[in-house]
Amino acid sequence: MEEIWGNHRCATADDIRKAFGDYHNLLRWLVAFLTGEEKLADACIVDACTIAETQTPDFHEWLIHWAARATVGCALQGQHVALAELAPEYEKTEPGHIVHRPLSAEYFGLLIKNSEEIHSRLDVLCRFVLVLHGIANDSYDKVAVQLGISRSAVEGAYYVAFDALDLAVRGA
Repeated sequence: MEEIWGNHRCATADDIRKAFGDYHNLLRWLVAFLTGEEKLADACIVDACTIAETQTPDFHEWLIHWAARATVGCALQGQHVALAELAPEYEKTEPGHIVHRPLSAEYFGLLIKNSEEIHSRLDVLCRFVLVLHGIANDSYDKVAVQLGISRSAVEGAYYVAFDALDLAVRGA
């Protein structure tokens, strides 16, 4: 991408394929982390190469963000019932006095490194909230709308998810 921007040229389909090749494994990890289903990953990863040839350079910068959002949206499609069933339990959670901010770059790296252990500690609601609020930095209200649950359930799930991540990172 630096070569493309440096030469002030439009990205070609091959450029986009290379960029997506670099992000393919991260998107695959994202779906597997969210759903726990490896086979679903290939179906959810969005391949935007076919539309890239006709778009502007600004679109190409946005494309990577869009691919991650579309991939999460696809993973979310089959999870609405499970999320709705789990939400009432998190509405009862008392988040305490500590406010957990979205994940730092360090914690994001540790999440990826320890993803199997963290995945096993968290239910699907906590994983989605961890990704949408903790990584994507969406507000609690926006995450609640995306997941179709209450803000208090999102806050409770994030509190639990952040604490599980913190414990895993510290080796507890």
